[in-house]
Amino acid sequence: MITLTTDFGLYDGYVAAMKGAILSIAPDVSLVDVSHQVSPQDVASGAYILSRAYRYFPAGAVHLAVVDPGVGSARRAIVVETSGHRFVGPDNGLFSAVFQRESTWKAVEIRNATYLRSEVSPTFHGRDIFGPVAAHLCNGVSLDELGPRITDPVRLNLWTIQECDNSIVGRIVHVDRFGNAISNLGKRRVGSEGVRVRAGEFVFDRICRTYAEVPEGSSLALYGSDNTLEIAINGGNASRNLGLKRGDRITVDFGPEYA
Repeated sequence: MITLTTDFGLYDGYVAAMKGAILSIAPDVSLVDVSHQVSPQDVASGAYILSRAYRYFPAGAVHLAVVDPGVGSARRAIVVETSGHRFVGPDNGLFSAVFQRESTWKAVEIRNATYLRSEVSPTFHGRDIFGPVAAHLCNGVSLDELGPRITDPVRLNLWTIQECDNSIVGRIVHVDRFGNAISNLGKRRVGSEGVRVRAGEFVFDRICRTYAEVPEGSSLALYGSDNTLEIAINGGNASRNLGLKRGDRITVDFGPEYA
């Protein structure tokens, strides 16, 4: 199985060409589209979307991710292997959340031209490098056959959390298509009792369980489907209406006065 996460969109034939390159090498592989609507060249967004999807696939799946503003430059092409999954794509921070989440991993730089298309375009590595390598992995090729080990993959500093005496500070790391402003603060770390949430100019005295706990059009804080804290509007767009965007601080204060 190969999953696909790109910023290619569906207007052009880029996705189809990449799938064709894969199926020419591994005709029986299952292809699953995670998203092709990552904002163009937005590596951080691609990293988040991939991180929220790959864990739900069976062990052994190959995750092909191409959000690659540096295509054709000196940036490396890599493969990362964890205890249950393999990732193929550019070394530009796209796998940052994987490195943070997974306790053990190894990575190689793709250098063995045997596993690439015979002609490699300097502008379409998804079709000519990453797609073929993903297919060969499904056919049984090992990481060490692809190139030398690396220990210094690029990481984005987007998921940093700061802890103070009575508060914890995270960041909004994604705004979904509904306008929900999703943070990097998890339920296990924050909890639900005795807390106050601050995001921008807005303060929330409790963390709700569902959107419907507040009137339609009202804002709220709650844990989303991945148990990360988010700011939302019941029936509305929190990012647009509250002015929240990726990178903004979100602070949780702790204390008996918030119980």
